Order: sequence, then C-alpha cells, then structure tokens
Amino acid sequence: MEKSFQKILGLFPEFQVRTLSQKFLEKFWLKDKEFTNDWEAVKEIVFSKSFKRLPDVLFNEGFEMIAQRGGTLFIKDEYLLLQECMKAAKDKFFVVVENRFIRKKADNDLPYLQFKFPVYTTWEELNNGDENYPDIAYDLLWIMNKDFFVFGDSGKWGKYAACDYYDTPLDIIGFKSELALIFQERFKQPKEEQEEIREWLPQEYKKLIK
Repeated sequence: MEKSFQKILGLFPEFQVRTLSQKFLEKFWLKDKEFTNDWEAVKEIVFSKSFKRLPDVLFNEGFEMIAQRGGTLFIKDEYLLLQECMKAAKDKFFVVVENRFIRKKADNDLPYLQFKFPVYTTWEELNNGDENYPDIAYDLLWIMNKDFFVFGDSGKWGKYAACDYYDTPLDIIGFKSELALIFQERFKQPKEEQEEIREWLPQEYKKLIK
C-alpha cells in the first residue's frame, strides 16, 4: 500500500468511514508507478505539457472542445453520458488525476488524488455505494477545492474539471474529430446555456470554442 494511500486513511478517524474509504482506495487507487509507466504518456497526447491552470491552453492540437457548467467532478447524468462516449472510444479504463498546481496542500491535508476506473464502473460504484456518505469517494466527487484531469486509455478525449475556477467553475471536454458526433450529441446544450457559459470562458478560449 502506497504511503499516500495510508495517509488518506489517517484522515478518516471514524471506523466505518475509514473502512469504506479503504475498500474504495484498494479497488481504484492509481499508484504512482503505474501512472508514470502507463498513463503519463497518454495524458501528454491529450493535454498540453505546458498547461498548469486556466487560462493556459489545455488541449493539444487536433482536439475539438465543448465547455459546460462545472462545480463538481461529475454529476450522475453527465457521468453516464461520458461513459457512452468512452465506450465509443473503446476505452477499457479511465483515470482521474488531481491537478497539483491548484490546491495548496499542507502536511495534514488530503494527499493529491489519482484513481483508475474500469469504463463500466457504475455510478453507485463510483460513489462507493452512497453519494451522500462522507468517505473518500465523496471527497473526490463533491468537494470543490480541487481540479481534475480525466482521460481514457484511448488517448482520444479528455475532460478538465475546473471545480475551483473562481466563481464560475467550468468543465472543458476535448475530443478527436472521429468522436465529435457522439460528444456533440451527448453534451448538446440549449443556446441560452451556451451563451452564458461563453461569458464564463477565459478570453483565450472564446477563440477556441465556437
């Protein structure tokens, strides 16, 4: 068990919360070695190596983008739609990796989070059985002081959850042209919502997201 894994458990002193958190971490935690060996190169196919935080340019050339309201990593409907897109991309797994440039971490804070999930992970499994129970899954999905990269092993799409982007949190999804139809259909927005989100975008992104 990794040192960071152990430290996370130490932040949940209540027995039941710690037990449920350990179950989730043992099943889904992404070890540093696996990230370095298997996933870092995929991340660099999708996301720009120079990106640190918005408004830096997020995706590499060749990716189209959609912006939508953010605030949490996933809500149920959005996760299920993204799951359909991941299946179309033929991903087997997807990862969620916290952006370490966003949250200043003191010694007694939650370690930076990184998880690996099978694409067929259900919403209930993602929530460790209960989306309202304050274990590590709740901290991943609902606590708003963190930003995340999300991407699959295909290297054909990515999502950036800017949960901590001032008072206008954003999700920005990028995808290769071969997946444009399914992403645009699944994440289609009313015109009023598109216009509102466009106002939230950093100036650099208003030129990139039409």
